[in-house]
Amino acid sequence: MKTVNLAPADLPKESGRFDLPIALGILAASKQIPSRRLHQYEFAGELSLSGELRPIRGALAMSLATRRDGGCLAFILPLANADEAALVSSAAIYPAESLLQVCRHFAGKSVENMLSRHEAAPLAAAPIYPDFADVKGQLLVKRALEVAAAGNHSVLLVGPPGSGKTMLASRFAGLLPEMSDEEALEAAAVQSLTGAFRIEHWKQRPFRAPHHTSSGAALVGGGCEK
Repeated sequence: MKTVNLAPADLPKESGRFDLPIALGILAASKQIPSRRLHQYEFAGELSLSGELRPIRGALAMSLATRRDGGCLAFILPLANADEAALVSSAAIYPAESLLQVCRHFAGKSVENMLSRHEAAPLAAAPIYPDFADVKGQLLVKRALEVAAAGNHSVLLVGPPGSGKTMLASRFAGLLPEMSDEEALEAAAVQSLTGAFRIEHWKQRPFRAPHHTSSGAALVGGGCEK
């Protein structure tokens, strides 16, 4: 009988991304697969009852962590998450479709049984934002937004509902320069953790338009601990 300890105990564990590393740990401890190369990899993936690897949230954030502070670990994860994780240019991504494929990778002696390093998919064209040219009037506000974009300043728009605040704010991102790779990775990593990231939105500045009646708790993330 094998015991799996997910420490620290006070840190909440969610999703099934631990399924693959737990399964590999049990197989290695029981001598069913060799363990000599396991330390060279990071693992994440949810397992179905048939052993199929299902997609997980946060693949990009985990891929980024494997390269932080000079890290050099390869990353084995579900095939469905490979394109997302490969956005980290230096990351070594090895996707798999099942637990059996991962076991073959470590147990096999022939090249045919080894997982192949994933090549990053072609990225989408430059993002398209709503155009300021569509806004009629509002000359002073548009000028203020242009100055804020040029000087890297924050902006606060105040006015009654229907005065055009959201319309102008949604076009503000189009005035800003293209996101750097580092900025894009940071923004995409947060979206990846929530499951909201899409490859076609790469380097597109996120915009949120909460309703004007939203409470402070709703804006920053409210809720009660269970």
